[in-house]
Amino acid sequence: MGKYDRLGEFLRSQKTREVPMTFAEIERVIGGKLPPNSPQYPAWWSNNPTNNVMTKVWLAAGFRTEQVDT
Repeated sequence: MGKYDRLGEFLRSQKTREVPMTFAEIERVIGGKLPPNSPQYPAWWSNNPTNNVMTKVWLAAGFRTEQVDT
C-alpha cells in the first residue's frame, strides 16, 4: 500500500461531491505527514496527474482540488 492510498479509500467512501479538508485532516487520513513545503507550494495541489503520487490518488477517486488555503 502506498503512502496516499488511504486518502483514495477515504475519498471513495464519501457520499458528497465536495470534501473540504484541512492539511491536518489529510495527514490524519494518510497516517503521516505531508511533504514539509506542500501547504505553501500551490503546484503540489494542482490537478495535473504527472504532478505527484497524491494527485493521481485523488483524481482516481473522482475528485479534483478546487481551492487551497495556505
